[in-house]
Amino acid sequence: MSLVYETPAADRPEASVPADAPLSASVEYSFLAGTQLAPAALAHACRLAARWGVQPHEVLIATGHLTEEAYVRALATSAGVAFLPCLPEGSAAVPGKASLRQCLTTGILQEAGPAGRLLLGFTCLRPFAMRALIARLAPLPVALVPPRELRRATAECFASSLAQGAVSALTSRRPLLSAYRPAGAWLVWALVLGAVALVVGVLTAPLATVYAMSIGLAFVFVPVIVFRLLAAFALARPRPPEARKDAVREADRELPTYTILAPLYREAHMLRPLLHALSRLDWPAAKLDVKLILEAADTETITAAQALRLPANVELVVVPDTAPRTKPKALNFALPLARGDHLVVYDAEDRPEPDQLRRAYQAFRSGPPNLATVQARLNIYNPEANWLTRQFTVEYSALFDGLLPLLDAMNLPIPLGGTSNHFRVEALKWLQAWDPYNVTEDADLGVRLSRSGYRCAVIGSTTYEEAPVRLGGWVRQRTRWLKGFIQTWLVHMRAPRTLLRELGLRGFLAFQIMIGGTILSALAHPWFYGLLAMELAGGRLLALPQTVLGLPFWTVSLFSLVAGYATAMGLGALALRQRGLDRLLWQVPLMPLYWLLISIAAYRAVWQFVVAPFKWEKTDHGSRAKARASQ
Repeated sequence: MSLVYETPAADRPEASVPADAPLSASVEYSFLAGTQLAPAALAHACRLAARWGVQPHEVLIATGHLTEEAYVRALATSAGVAFLPCLPEGSAAVPGKASLRQCLTTGILQEAGPAGRLLLGFTCLRPFAMRALIARLAPLPVALVPPRELRRATAECFASSLAQGAVSALTSRRPLLSAYRPAGAWLVWALVLGAVALVVGVLTAPLATVYAMSIGLAFVFVPVIVFRLLAAFALARPRPPEARKDAVREADRELPTYTILAPLYREAHMLRPLLHALSRLDWPAAKLDVKLILEAADTETITAAQALRLPANVELVVVPDTAPRTKPKALNFALPLARGDHLVVYDAEDRPEPDQLRRAYQAFRSGPPNLATVQARLNIYNPEANWLTRQFTVEYSALFDGLLPLLDAMNLPIPLGGTSNHFRVEALKWLQAWDPYNVTEDADLGVRLSRSGYRCAVIGSTTYEEAPVRLGGWVRQRTRWLKGFIQTWLVHMRAPRTLLRELGLRGFLAFQIMIGGTILSALAHPWFYGLLAMELAGGRLLALPQTVLGLPFWTVSLFSLVAGYATAMGLGALALRQRGLDRLLWQVPLMPLYWLLISIAAYRAVWQFVVAPFKWEKTDHGSRAKARASQ
């Protein structure tokens, strides 16, 4: 049901028997007579306000029966004070030494210049209470401003400090956890010495070196194999039907304000699909705080957004054009402006299931006090586009339906997905939010949460995303992901003993498997094929017992290769079946070809990490929406 644009169909005033608003409300809101508001609409708003736990005028504004500007204009006229529909740049100032939080909480600014009128921009008070407040302020000149406009002006007043904090909060307060300088001196020396030893070994004893490396890598992959096996067993285990504690519906009036952060860059064509997807969320519209985060340099998307008639609970946040130009920096800029106690991050192409906010909130309510994050599952809504998107679907199903729920069940660090992360805002701010220099800020944040003693849970609600349909776009996206994993591994391995102490042995090993193992397996995978080809070409493959190292080498290497394939394919097949995607099972045997593409992206990630560590390669989405927009 739509709660952003309109009320539920069954609750429309015109769909029910006309009813009058309570007498007190009719008198209190009589100043709205000039707005052509139907009496039935006010009566309906009063009923819905009681259910949602908000004021009637907040319902009228949130459900589109009355614009914010029309309400504040009528209120200002009835109270005999000035009304300012917009605040030109530089026309508003911070009163005294008020902080950003104080300005946002009170909804008060001061007009710049000699007049110095107090600018009031809030709608939390009922009309009688608002008039009483204005009367008490009578010695001071007052003007009323639409709340959304006042919040925009507040962000403008604090733009410099917001931009600085978005970049430097983590690097200045917790520099050892920032990817700005990802590698410690000892780690650099270890990598250099390891590379030198490898070169010397290849030059002096090539066959023995290759054998030793392969056996060493094989033993590194054994924990990965075990982990996949555990996830597959968990998926195969019969589970009770959908009788979950997180499915309990909370009363609307008990729900808090929930903030949605949605960063967009060069995605003007995705605005309407995104707003439509958000309109389906089952949450009181008056308690939604949606921030569309746009880049100042992206004039096309800004212009397109300003041309839309945005719902009252949707605001534009424009991020100054400063380095690094990354998604986490944009999120950091918008975070202090969030009005909710909880927030979620969605990408432009996301289609979350309508129940997701409720299920995430219930998970917070029923979870332990240190539960700071809830990760929704991700899957693909365009799996049939081509072979690449089908493989992407297999991969996502195995990860978000298999591996991440296992990490949750075992209370291990979870590398968060790039979207549909739900947070307690207080905990997120305490952690200094996202690392603007890490191009997989989500995975890094998941590790930092665990290091600080917080937990992350995985819920059953799914967000559907668009998989890249072109190989070039897929390679760029995967390069960024793997480069971010390299950054994350180096940052947290800067002080391995500290990491071990904070995560514990199990958490430390899980970090090595999920982050380090992902990088290493992608880099090593082609070499197994290369060694196999070399042995076949040299005629040594069938003479294994005649060599000293041949038999143990091939025993261990073939085991890791076969077991790795078997567990990955088994997990992928089980995850597909659980999602009802049996039609994609024929794609499972083709997974090794997909992994070779991942290896190409991995070597590209290593190179890019050296030459452009903070470069953010944007993933293009919405090919169908773009085509419709161009028609």
